[in-house]
Formats: sequence, C-alpha cells, structure tokens
Amino acid sequence: MHKTSQTFRAIIPAGIALAAAIASPGATAQSPAPQGEISIPDSVQIFGNDNPNVRKATAIVNGDIITGTDVDQRLALILAANQNTPTAEERDRLRMQVLRNLIDETLQIQEAKASDITIPDAEIDQTYARVAAQNFNQNTEAMDAYLRRVGSSPASLKRQIRGEIAWQQLLRRNVVPF
Repeated sequence: MHKTSQTFRAIIPAGIALAAAIASPGATAQSPAPQGEISIPDSVQIFGNDNPNVRKATAIVNGDIITGTDVDQRLALILAANQNTPTAEERDRLRMQVLRNLIDETLQIQEAKASDITIPDAEIDQTYARVAAQNFNQNTEAMDAYLRRVGSSPASLKRQIRGEIAWQQLLRRNVVPF
C-alpha cells in the first residue's frame, strides 16, 4: 500500500505539470478563438487514424480475439476461390458470413480443447501440404505466395484446417450414429 501511495504522489505532480503546460497559451500554435465560438483545427481526425498495421478486435469469443485482418484474409481466400467480383452489398453480406464462420470455428476449436483434443502442428502442416499438392504440385512455397498475393495468408488457411480437424475429432468422439 505504501508503494502505491508513493507512485500516486509521483504521478499527480507530473499530471498537474502536464495540465498546466496544455492550458498555457504558448502551448498551442492556434490563434485564440473569437468570443463565443469554438475553434476546431482543420487537421482534426475525430475517429483516429485507420492504420492497416493496427489489428483491432472485430469479435471476442470467450477471450479469443477475431480481428478485422482475420476476416479480411478469409474473405480474400473465398473471393480468390470463386474468381468473381461481388457487388458492395454482396461483399458486406459475405463479410458477415465469414465473421460468423470464424466465430463458429473459434468455438469449435475451444470445445475441442476443452475436451482435451489437441491437434499437433505437424498434422496441420501435413494437411496444408496435401492441399498444396492438390493445387500447386506439392509446392507449399507457391501456395504461400499465392495466398499472400490474393490478400490472405498461410496462417489463415492453417487456422481453418485446425478448426475442421478439431471439429471432426470432437464429433467422432461424441457423436455415435445409430
């Protein structure tokens, strides 16, 4: 408790100094606003920068984050497989479907993990290599390059493979046909 008090004592003067610097007339390069008007600089960005290198959560599924990048990469994979250009409305609808699929996939992986089903990375890599063999003459590097070229990634496809294998194993364990 004593350390916390010392930390707050150090932070409070720094905060006061910062507030004083911000409030001082020389701290800003703007000219003062006329009486009764609000002066808003021309360069204000209300919603911030749309930096493509910043990954933002689109959905959180029991603590696992699905980012906009995850959705974009899976969408790119689907669009490349279909080789058509959807309308903006169709693309939005497809994007929502991809998000729902990623949520389902995440739940499937979580359920398999909760049931002590683990999918070794070697099994994922073998399946990935099999897909590469079927589509790229056994060349995973060519498939990696293709995925990146269309806006997807090897990690996106491997995540899908992991979800499918995990779900199949869970069903095999828990569903008995009669």
